Amino acid sequence: MRVLFTASDWRGHYYCMVPLAWALQAAGHEVRVACPPTQAAHVGRAGLTAVPVLEAVDMTTMGRMFRYLEAVAGTRPGLPLHPYTGRPVRSLDEFDVATEAPRFQESAHDSIRRSYDGAVAFGRRWRPDLVVHDLTAPEGALVAQLTGCPAVYHPPGLFGTAETQPGIDLGDGDPSASFPRYGRPRWHTGHVAYAVDASPATVSVPMGSALRIPLRYVPYNGPGHLPGWLLRERARPRVCVLVGTSAAAEATEIPPLRAAIEAVLEEGAEVVLTTTEQQRRALGPLPPGVRTLEDFPLSLLLEQSDAVVHHGSANALMTAAAAGVPQLALPFTDEQSVVSERIAATGAALSLPALRTGPAEARRAAVEVLAGPRLRAAAGELRAAVAAQPAPAELVAPLELLARTGHLDAADLPVAGHS
Repeated sequence: MRVLFTASDWRGHYYCMVPLAWALQAAGHEVRVACPPTQAAHVGRAGLTAVPVLEAVDMTTMGRMFRYLEAVAGTRPGLPLHPYTGRPVRSLDEFDVATEAPRFQESAHDSIRRSYDGAVAFGRRWRPDLVVHDLTAPEGALVAQLTGCPAVYHPPGLFGTAETQPGIDLGDGDPSASFPRYGRPRWHTGHVAYAVDASPATVSVPMGSALRIPLRYVPYNGPGHLPGWLLRERARPRVCVLVGTSAAAEATEIPPLRAAIEAVLEEGAEVVLTTTEQQRRALGPLPPGVRTLEDFPLSLLLEQSDAVVHHGSANALMTAAAAGVPQLALPFTDEQSVVSERIAATGAALSLPALRTGPAEARRAAVEVLAGPRLRAAAGELRAAVAAQPAPAELVAPLELLARTGHLDAADLPVAGHS
């Protein structure tokens, strides 16, 4: 069986697909990952074969453009970052977003159209038997339609196919009108027939008419190794802090994050921050006693941590859920707020909006996440719920059936808790 994965330029969106790709590859199937050239090395380091035929839209600039528009409209507090430079502005007049946003949008649509063309050209040559696509790479859905094979949607968990809340509702999933160019109706997630969902059973996401294919979330945050200091016995609790790419794109200063770090340090905990070097510089001087790691896989760090503070991405939320670690989410966007609240509803996390939370509230929340027995017990229960989902290897047979017959029913799926 030939399985084509289509991956966007956002690693947090496609890393969740890696364990399923491993399972299919280990079962003897041919796996290819169509991706932008910027992701080819990351795909290769995951042990998969990259096909760099897609094009990347600058999601960081796009996000900053949206934030600027919100600031101009008065729906977002404070001053945003300059969309192109990422530097703070002193006045909204410094950037003509009304002129630049349409220009950027048209350029992005041109890139998206070329990305679809690259995916279709490769798909028609390679002729996959099954396509799996990530949250923001529906190029795979078009390839499946044109080559006559089934398509499977694979978000990182916490995202449904029938979302209506602002920020998480993808709306028109084909803004470049690429599906009609190939004689197909414009695509959106409501068209999804099969959706792999790593959300634990205790978290409900709206799936509409799509068949939910449950999957255990197996964390993959990139390759890494365990340094000796991380394996040594420790006398103090450890708090992991993650500042992801999306958080750094939203703000250079994150007051509640700094307050949370200071609070757990005062409680006697050690703090380990993992981020990129560029993001680390943007955060400015950190309190003494904070150890920093560059691009360290979150899953490896959480194995040796007692709590985590992060920016509310689905990838971070699910990785911490799988580790059974209490969480403090400081989401920046509407999307991050929605998925953070879905985990917070289990009792295993607290969620506070990063741009509207004062230092005192952040300090109280950080201490509760570190020391609160209620959160720790709920985190353990959430871990058990994640572990009860079918492992990636258990999905191989159903996906083989789907590729062979073009159809799958709930009765064809593995039962949770039987692995």
